[in-house]
Amino acid sequence: MKARVTKFLIATAATGALVATPVLAEKASQLVDINGMRGSSAESALQQRGFSHVSTNKKSSGYVYSYWWNGGDDDCVQVEVYNGRVESITDATDQDCGHHKGSAGAAVGAVAGAALLGALLSHKSSHHDDNQHSADAKAEADYERGYTDGLHNAAYHNYDRSNSYADGYQAGVDQREANLSHHQRRGGYAQVAQFKDLEGARAAGGMEELERRGFTQVDNFTSGNARYSIQWRPESRQCLQVIVADGRLEDLRDIGQHPKCRGTGGSGPAMGAAAPAQFNDVIGRSGERAREILNGRGFTRVARLGDDQTRYAIMWRGQSRQCLQLMIVNGRATDIRDIGQHPNCR
Repeated sequence: MKARVTKFLIATAATGALVATPVLAEKASQLVDINGMRGSSAESALQQRGFSHVSTNKKSSGYVYSYWWNGGDDDCVQVEVYNGRVESITDATDQDCGHHKGSAGAAVGAVAGAALLGALLSHKSSHHDDNQHSADAKAEADYERGYTDGLHNAAYHNYDRSNSYADGYQAGVDQREANLSHHQRRGGYAQVAQFKDLEGARAAGGMEELERRGFTQVDNFTSGNARYSIQWRPESRQCLQVIVADGRLEDLRDIGQHPKCRGTGGSGPAMGAAAPAQFNDVIGRSGERAREILNGRGFTRVARLGDDQTRYAIMWRGQSRQCLQLMIVNGRATDIRDIGQHPNCR
């Protein structure tokens, strides 16, 4: 039976009202038997039922979302996969599968201007925290602009202080990190040790494997229910932050700099003074998460000021003599810069 689909509607009558309401297809309820299948088996099952793969995006959390279109029934579904198995299948909008975009394009374009049309709705419903596009066209346009800026590492520019822009920017940053999870943040012919394959491994075995690959623990601390380990490999100058939770390696990433990531291995040259630490990538994150990242890179808060809405934190890193001013607006890091001098930066 042909699925019922309600397109995005645009009312541009005398009131100038603008309504965009994506309604979901009704096919996912017939696919629940695919839940729990391995990814390859689920792919074959979907193809046998007339679905074609449209796109896939992976989140930094490890979840993978793919979109499938059935042209015969005019249906779009989203398949969520984690650790190689299907976790859920849900209905998705036609726009997620790249269909019936004319009305949506007019809706977003009317609010945000033609500049957005070249990258219209580059985000998917899975990028939203509630797994749904917004029914408010202005909010959806703001989210899309933020997502595009975050995805392409553009400066955080929330000129109308939109929460939708902030949420979209964070989703874009997360998607960029997921897209580059294979990259070691180095160029040329630099030799590095692999480590992302250890995510999800049991803590004891994972730590032993890091040691076999040349890493040494130089620092560790706890926060809540998680334990953090700083691992240093001088031969490749890799400085990892490892998060251990529930007995497994939950997250591993190269943070670039840490006060104890220094020294030599074997007969290598002495490291000398610390290089400046990266900091611009915290823009768009929650204020708490931004401070955690900076603390992990060796920064210490030495001063703070402001009110409940806008707060400033002065962060100092002695080994590289970086004095940062971090601005947090409505709970999110909106600006950070090296101000060079502050009475407490010493």
